[in-house]
Formats: sequence, structure tokens, C-alpha cells
Amino acid sequence: MLDKSVAITFISALVEVASKKGMFEQIEKDLELVSDVITRHAKLKTVLFHPSITRDEKKNLIKKVFGESVSKLMKNFLYILVDRRKEEILELVPEVYKEVLREKKGIVKARVQTAVPLSGERLNEFEKRLNKLIGKNVELEIVHSPEILGGMIVQVGNTMIDGSVVSRLKNLKTRLLSMRTA
Repeated sequence: MLDKSVAITFISALVEVASKKGMFEQIEKDLELVSDVITRHAKLKTVLFHPSITRDEKKNLIKKVFGESVSKLMKNFLYILVDRRKEEILELVPEVYKEVLREKKGIVKARVQTAVPLSGERLNEFEKRLNKLIGKNVELEIVHSPEILGGMIVQVGNTMIDGSVVSRLKNLKTRLLSMRTA
């Protein structure tokens, strides 16, 4: 299995080249199309990932499947993956390309768990504060989690801020128990 970081490196390089050539929007569309085709057609993946099928045969298949539907830059990217035997990256395209494009656009994804659903003005105000705190545009995923009792848990990338009532109660219990045994 291929490491996700390898896919991120390749797709980031593609997006960077596309940006320099003024083809950012086109590559975004191309990646969407490739992602859709790879997701829907398992047989295509099987052929592209099979080690006994030659590079030339794989390139011809790419040419037939995508033809003029994708840019020359995208086809060249696919050919490079075949030449370097990194076709498995195509398996990760649906997951990775959106992540790379969000990063390129200065958008970060944040997952917010709240005990009470956020909506309207409260949601807008929270989003503005989070944008200011992080220094980037934030794409929020709001999850209603009554089990946290109150407060919220915010996760941005690998950083988690747990301001939930249930977490505070657990911390209080731990401190009280440690005082009792001391």
C-alpha cells in the first residue's frame, strides 16, 4: 500500500505547476473527473494497478479513457505516475486532491462537536472568530454531539481543543482522586 504522503507530494506538485501555468481551475476539473472515473470503475483500477501490464498499455488505456476530456498537463501527470510505477496514487486521488486544493486556496477544515446545534448568527460569529484565530479561511463541519453535555470540541488538522463539559468533569474527577490517594 502506498503512503498517503507520496500522493500528497505528487498532487501538490501537479497543482503547483498548474497554478504557474494559469491552469488551476482546469486541473481542479481534471482531478474531479479522474477521481470520479477511478471511484466508479473498479476494472479500470485493476488494469492500471496490475504489475504485469506494460507501461505502454497503461498509457494507451489512459489515452482511450480520458482522451480530450482532460488537459495535456493532466495526461502527462498520469503518464508520469505510470512511468514511475506510482499508479496506486490514483486510488488516493479522491481523498487527497480536495485536501491539497483546500490548502492551496488557504482553506483549512475544522470539525466542531457541540452539545447544542450551532446555527444562524452564533454559527457565523463562531466561524469569524475561528478564521481570525487560525489566520485562514475555515471550512466547518458541525457535528451535534449531546454526549459532551456542553461546550465544544474543535479539531483543526492534528490539533484538538477540548472545551467540553464532559472533559472538564473527567479532569476534575482525576484531580480529586489523585488528591485522595496522596
